[in-house]
Amino acid sequence: MRERAPPPKEPMGEAWFMGSERKMYTGLMQSDPQDWPSHELRDALEALTTGPKAFGHIDEWSEWFAFLLPRVLERADDRDVYEVLVSAVFVHCLDPALPEFPPRFRMDLLDTLGRRLMAPSCWSDGRAGGSDGLLQPLSNTYYGLEAHGAFSAACCLVLRYLDAKAVDGWLASVLAIDDTAWRCVFVVWLAGASTLVLDAGQPERLENPQHLDIDWYWSFLHDGSDPSRKLEPDAPQFAFFPEPQAQALRAALKRHLDLATMVRWGEQLTALPLADVDRTTTLWQYDAAVLHVVERYGLN
Repeated sequence: MRERAPPPKEPMGEAWFMGSERKMYTGLMQSDPQDWPSHELRDALEALTTGPKAFGHIDEWSEWFAFLLPRVLERADDRDVYEVLVSAVFVHCLDPALPEFPPRFRMDLLDTLGRRLMAPSCWSDGRAGGSDGLLQPLSNTYYGLEAHGAFSAACCLVLRYLDAKAVDGWLASVLAIDDTAWRCVFVVWLAGASTLVLDAGQPERLENPQHLDIDWYWSFLHDGSDPSRKLEPDAPQFAFFPEPQAQALRAALKRHLDLATMVRWGEQLTALPLADVDRTTTLWQYDAAVLHVVERYGLN
């Protein structure tokens, strides 16, 4: 991805501004990504993510997206950076088939951004939740199972762009991770994502209750429409999860997950030390998610 996207010759500018002077992110012209000012990087990612949705296609944003994507991975230990980078992918790679990109792009994307939560910094002694704060399945919020944010962004990225034939193996690998908090958060994500998977919904229109929240940074931008053709009444709408991938996930869930397994995970969750979260509401959150998953996905 780096080789295919050399440094742009001109700096990128802000998307939202008033007056005659446009702020330019000149700090990103430095050759070493570690030297990029954090505030400029976040602002630039937000601009190339929100700009096309508001103002349509601009070559500058597409060029900078291609350049930043492989290089921002070095800075993706920041939750906001990771989540907005995933949102940028959804904006600039609207067709999940990725026909306008090189053949290897899909696997490069999944092998890098899609695997970011598997980095050693996201884990401690084999348990989800590491030093960089990107993956924190148990939070100290009212509903302690945190399926939103980076966790949801990563799951959505993989399911959206993974080949449908590989979905069964992906799901099996997710459920094979022997960490109770990870498994329980994934069940909450499945419940929250059911509208996207089963009803061809879009993140823009998700209206999940708080205990099934799977939003991430700028997820509400994604409505399946092409920013470059926003004024065309016959412009194509893209499903957030293509039907082959959605169908493959439904079939895989029936092979790999059932009520008895989720009940066992719930018992293991009860045994975890939940001193920093609200135990009662967190256990209720998980039970509610299990019932939702069983009913919506038709599991035994």
